[in-house]
Amino acid sequence: MNIDAVFVDRDGTIGGTGHFIHPKDFSPYSFSRDAIQMLKDDSIKTFACMNQHRISKGEATLADFYKEFQSYGFDDAFICPHGSDGDCHCHKPKN
Repeated sequence: MNIDAVFVDRDGTIGGTGHFIHPKDFSPYSFSRDAIQMLKDDSIKTFACMNQHRISKGEATLADFYKEFQSYGFDDAFICPHGSDGDCHCHKPKN
C-alpha cells in the first residue's frame, strides 16, 4: 500500500493540550518533529489541517500558523479561520 500524503491536526495531536495555544507559545511533543521527518524521508507529503476560530477573533493570524507549520516541515496547511456556526466550506468535519 502506498501512502502519498498525511493530514495532521495540531492541537492535541502534534502537541499542546487540545485547546488553543498561540503559535509563539505552542510546543510540539518531543517526537512530533521526528515523526514528520520520517514521513518526509519516505516521500510522503505532510499537511497540517485545523479549525482555528481564534483567527476570526483577532487572537492570531493565518500567517502565524503558516509560519509555525513551515517550521515543523509541513508541505502546506489548510486552516479554517471561521467559527463552527459559520457558513463556510472549509470547517472540518463537514457533514
